[in-house]
This record gives sequence, C-alpha cells and structure tokens, in this order.
Amino acid sequence: MTVTTATSLACVLAPLLLGCASKSASGGRGGTDGAAASGGRIGSVTGGSTGTGATSGTGGAAGSGARGAGGAGGNTGTGGASMACNPAGAITAGSGGAAACQSNPADYANPYRDPCRPIEDRITDLLSLLTLAEKQTMLGSTHPAIARLNLPGAPLGTEGLHGISSGADPASARDPSTQFPQAFGLGQSWDPEALKTVGAVTGNEARVYRAFGTTPNGRNIGLVIRAPNVDLARDPRWGRVEESYGEDPYLIGELAKGFLAGLHGSDPKILLAASMLKHFAANSNENTRVTSSSNLDDRNLREYYTATFGTAVRDGRANAIMTAYNKINDRPAAVTPLLKSLVMGEWGFRGFFCTDGSAASLLVPPSQQVFPTLEQSVAAIVKGGTGMLLQGSATMPLATTVASAFTMGLLTEADVDAALRPVLRVRFQLGDFDPPSYVPYGSILGTDTPWNTPESHAKALDVSRKTVVLLKNVNRALPLDRAAIRSVAVIGPRADSFVKDWYGGLPPYTVTGRQGIVNKLGASIPVRLAATDDLVATTPAAAVTAATTAATAAAAMSDVALVFVGNHPTCGSPPPAVWGTCRTPYEGREAVDRTSIALEPPQAALVQAVAAANPRTIVVMVSSFPQGIGPIESNANVPAILQIANSGQELGNAVADVLFGDYNPAGRTTMTWYRTETDIPTALTDYDIKKGTTYWYFAGTPLYPFGHGLSYSTFTYANLTVGGPSVPAAPAAGSCGTVPVGVDVTNTSAVAGDEVVQLYVAYPGSAVAQRPRQQLRGFRRVNIAAGATAHVTFDIGAADLTYYDAAGARFAVETGKMVELQVGASSRDIRLRAMLAVTP
Repeated sequence: MTVTTATSLACVLAPLLLGCASKSASGGRGGTDGAAASGGRIGSVTGGSTGTGATSGTGGAAGSGARGAGGAGGNTGTGGASMACNPAGAITAGSGGAAACQSNPADYANPYRDPCRPIEDRITDLLSLLTLAEKQTMLGSTHPAIARLNLPGAPLGTEGLHGISSGADPASARDPSTQFPQAFGLGQSWDPEALKTVGAVTGNEARVYRAFGTTPNGRNIGLVIRAPNVDLARDPRWGRVEESYGEDPYLIGELAKGFLAGLHGSDPKILLAASMLKHFAANSNENTRVTSSSNLDDRNLREYYTATFGTAVRDGRANAIMTAYNKINDRPAAVTPLLKSLVMGEWGFRGFFCTDGSAASLLVPPSQQVFPTLEQSVAAIVKGGTGMLLQGSATMPLATTVASAFTMGLLTEADVDAALRPVLRVRFQLGDFDPPSYVPYGSILGTDTPWNTPESHAKALDVSRKTVVLLKNVNRALPLDRAAIRSVAVIGPRADSFVKDWYGGLPPYTVTGRQGIVNKLGASIPVRLAATDDLVATTPAAAVTAATTAATAAAAMSDVALVFVGNHPTCGSPPPAVWGTCRTPYEGREAVDRTSIALEPPQAALVQAVAAANPRTIVVMVSSFPQGIGPIESNANVPAILQIANSGQELGNAVADVLFGDYNPAGRTTMTWYRTETDIPTALTDYDIKKGTTYWYFAGTPLYPFGHGLSYSTFTYANLTVGGPSVPAAPAAGSCGTVPVGVDVTNTSAVAGDEVVQLYVAYPGSAVAQRPRQQLRGFRRVNIAAGATAHVTFDIGAADLTYYDAAGARFAVETGKMVELQVGASSRDIRLRAMLAVTP
C-alpha cells in the first residue's frame, strides 16, 4: 500500500472539500459569487475570484459558490483563474472585482468611519481610539454605543435555526417572522437551494428588525445569526437532534453552505447577515453536557466531528463559531487549543469565537473545575482567541470580571485587542460603521413586514413540502383520490396543534394538519376531528381510553383515517415545561436526552386501535427526530406513513398537498432510523462511531436507512459511466485530477417528480483499519418529467477518498487500491456500482 499525503496534492485540501483551491487575483471590493450547485459536486461549479487592485480581497473557495471577502479600494480588475473542477476537468476564469470604492477621507473625523479604507486598517484605528474600559464592555453579546467616537452600539446575537427567533424571551414573542420546519426537517430536503432560501429570508427579516431598532418595543435583534447548527446528529437519543441537519458530514456541509450563501447575501462587500456556527465540537449529548468529555481519536475528530465546521469555514465563509459546553478529550471546548491550531491555523478562519451561555462559569467549581476562579476562566477564554462571551448578570457584569482579571495580571490589553479584532471585522463586514449610502440594504425598512407577503408564504410552503418524507407507501395507498373520498377522520395529538419549539420564532400564521386537510377538501367533504391532548406515557389511563374511543369511532365512520402523532418539541403543553426536564423518557430537547427512541406508548396504541377500526389508516409523523415505529411500519392496515418536522407555519398545507397528490414528495432521511435504542451499540456519551453507529459503521438492519424516501414516481438507473479507470493521488499542476461519474435516471411513471440521486464511495480493498462501510460523496435533487431521462454527473477525485492518517498527522489517500463507486436512491438502495483505482 502506498500512502500519499493529501495536503501535498494540488487539488486535495481535505476530505469532503469540493474541487480545487481558488487562484485569485487581489484587490477590488472582493470577488463575485461563484455559481452554487444544487446538491454539491454536480456539474460545473465556478468558484469566486477577486480582481486586481491596490488592496487585497480573498477569493471565494472554488466550486463552493462562496463569496470572496472584500478588500477595499483598488480599481476594477480582471478575473483571476478560479480553479473550478467541472465534469470535463476544465478550468474557468473568475470574474473581475467590483468597481473601485471612492470617498473623501476629509469627510470622516476618524479613519475607521471611512468606508473605502481597508478593513484591517479601520479596525486598527478603532482599537487605538477605544479605552481599555470601553474594550472590556465589548466582550459580551451586545456592544454599547460610545458617543465620543460616534460609535453605534449593536446587539450581536439572534437565534435563527429555521427563521428569526429570540429564543424563549417573552419580550420578543410578539415579533413575527417566517418560520420554516425545524433544522432536522430542513436537512431532509436534501436541497442546498432550499436552505439558501431559508438563509436569505432569515437575513432579510433580521435586517428589518435591525432597521426598526431597539425602541420603543424592544426589538433587540442583531445581525449575527446563531445558525446553522452543524453539530452531527450521530445518535437519535440526543435531545437536540431537532437542531441538526443529520448524521453525515458531507451532507451537512453542503446544506450549511446553501444556508450560508442565502444568509450572507450576494453583495461582494457587505453581508446581509452574519453567521455563527454551533457548537464546536463533538456536542451531541445533553444530560451531562456541562461536565462530560467527548473523547475522540484523531480519525473521529478529523474525519467526522470537525468536518462540517471545516466545510462551513473554508467554503461557506462562516463568520463566527460558538464553542460547546462539553470537554473535548478532557479539555473544555471553550479553551481547546484546536481553536487556534485547527480552526484558525489550518482552516484560515478569520471570524470570531463565542462561548455558549454562561460557559465561563462552568469551568470553575463545582462544575468542570478547570480553573479556581471566574477571572482565571474568563482570562483563559479570551487569551484562547474568543472575543464574545455570553456571560455576566446584573449583579456581576462581564466587564467587571474582565477588569478584575486585568487587576490580577491575568490579561493584557493586547489579549483583548486580539480577541476583539475578529468581532469588529464582522461588524465592518455588516456595514455597521459605513454611511447608509454605502450599505446596499438601505431599502429594507423597520416598517416592512415581509413575513406577511404572499412571496414569503409561498417560500415557506415550498420549503416545507420539500422536507416531507414518504417513509412507507404500500400498493399506492397515497396519493388519496379526492373524487373517491366521501369523508375523512383527522385524529391524534398533533392533528390540530402547532407547537413553537425552543429556538423557534412567532409565525405570522399557522396551518395545522386539520386546517390543511380542510383547505384541501373544502366544505363538501366532512372532516371528522378526533384531536386529543398530548398523549404521553404519564397520561392517565382514563384519558387515554376516552381519546382512543373517540378516535376509533371517527375512524370507523370515515373512508380514510389520518392519524397525526409525534413528539412535543418543548416536552410539555404551554407554558413551556421546566428547563432541563421532560415529562417522559420518550421526549427530548436542549438539556434533556431521550432514553427511549420509541413513539410515546399511548400514541402507538392509538395508531394500532385506529388501524384496527379502519384498514385505510395513514400515519403522519410530526417529529423532531427519528422514532422507533417498527410495529406501525409492519401493520398491514397502515399502508402509508409520512414524516414532517415540527414548528413550520405551513405544516398543514404541506402535508395536505402531499397526501392528495398536489405535491410529489422527495424528502429523504438524514439519519439512520433504528428500530429501538437497543440496536445502538454504544452509550450516548461514547463518541466512537467506529463501534457501529451512523450509516458509516452500523452493520444491522435499520427501520429506515440513511437517504431513504419514497415518491409517487418510479425511477430507473442505467448507464453508469466513469471518465477513466483511475484518479491520480497527485494531480498534475493546473489539473484537478477528478474524473466525471455519470448516470442516466429515467422517470418510468406517468407522474413528474424529484429524485435524489446519491453517490457513495466504499473501500472494499482498503488496508486501513475500520474504513466506513460507505460514505456519501455527492447528491442531487433533480426534477424529472414523466417518461423523461436526466443525465446526472458528479466529479470524483482523491479528495473524496482520503482518511486521516494519525501517525503522519495528515489526511492521506491510499494508492494502488480499488474503491467502489455506488449510485442509488439511498444508502441501502444502491442501483449501480463501478470500480475506480487510485494511482500515485
């Protein structure tokens, strides 16, 4: 076996990284956007580049569709060569830089206010003007206004996982915003363009509230959006699965890039909104998160748990990263040396780090006991490169603690300057210190209400429909024929309820399952509602019996029974349950893990009772995570099962459109759906996935595999072609060293539909211990007309075949070995295979 160091390859930057490095000219106001692919590594994707000029900008990552970060000044330049790997292996030219910025320096009392000066010079000037005491007040999540410098204040953090939110803050509950399904559902779209829509809507609405200001109604919404969450949902028992796009780092990376592209906007210099990735790193257990250590070997750390952050930083140009509560190999994430060595050093991250809420307090007794005092904890975090601490209270403001750390000799002003510089860089990129005429979002007014527009409603519906997964559909039970239905029963605890999740916002309206069915059928077809209160394990037996009796009666009198079941995303009916608690072991949320992945027993029993009363029972899972529903899946009287995530405003309409065939579903699972928690071979706090978790390593038979989802169309795969017998481990200079992989996908039905074509790589001949069973390396959601054929292409290269060589401390690729390319409709539904060699 020959091993070639991946970092030495011309176009291999890391596993999961698309294409080649940009070779960009410097200058201008920054590069133009590259064209983003729908689904990553498909077709021709052109990276951003910058033009020539006096001061430098940084080119976008090639193939990512990411924007270049702007350098100010300079003339319009010619395009640099952007190394974009397309199926033909061609290299296309980048576009030129934007027009020169022009200003009169004499118009600005302080150089930092001059929009045409280079950002780094502006930051240096501002830091020189601020006093030490003023800097100390800027280490929190809100920067105060400093009148003597004409420096505007700003709140810098707002939740936005699936639409603008201020968390559970009651004061913000009156402020509406467009609400898409939870992030778990957004991932199931397998569509970066859908995520781009979510990001763009979120950024635009954040600008509206920022334009409104902070008075008189207290709309204290900032432009740094705490999203996306790129933590990997490697175990369905994790309480925050609802916040993650799934278990696969390649899929999450591509979806995150889509969200970031929308959130950041298309202007080459000024961000629409800034992004904050959550939570670095290896953060997927809740009950002991403030004390536990996620212990990882180098391969788990590099190949899996940090890969999503790497993609979002290098390709997505993420602006900030929130560190996790947990320890990483017994070192608190808030002070892990990985922040400087890996994130800043290897990835070139130039954004800022932020702690999670009160994390500094958790590093002292009685929690993690890493530092004896809060001052020492805060000082270590700041010296480690973090410039925003979610810390402090009315009785002990953060600035007071920082000042005390100075008095104790634990911090220097240079330490604070180094930590604040990236925070200020993001504020400059948002245009916070520019004249309004230089900020391209001046037309967004605080009086706007975009969430009330037909365009916003259409986007919410379109994205919601894309997230619906058809898990089961026997004998074409779906779609339902409206002309043949005389009555419908709508049953269950989720049938007529909308529940806002913990990080959700207030939608401008909601459509429940029942309302969606009524909207679809009109007044001429009776809809019998047998909604119940939340049926959970602790529900009194008499209440369960009464609910079941009413449900079975409605089902028996109806042509079809639609049963809506699933979890409650805040673990209890409003008002929200007590923090850190859930009513039963079947529920989970932030701070609470599930101990059972089954559906609540009374709900499972309700489904079985309804199915016994009506053999045409359709189950709609409204859930924030995978649930063990094996007995329901195997019930012949339940011919179809749909799944949609919680908390999207168009939930009911999206479900109704799918049920009645006005939308052909194409959502796909983003996690392994185990039958029961006993199928998971490790404890929740064991982070070694090589022991048999996720589709990478799980050897059992899942209830539903990763990438699973059915359609009303049928598709055949044929003519798998590979552009050559091998790929070079070390491509020649100027070449990306990839080969095109093509496949013909034919819609053999009479119904147009989307197919999600998936490319996996397996390593049957590998001499490296415990390579994954298979790994996703490309996907595309493509619409194919009835009877039509789509030719789908992917690029595959040495970058897609690497593993982390711990002994050499580098990514490497095996040469002289054959890998297997797998193309299909899910990880367990592989239609075509081909072999590919890797040559030195």
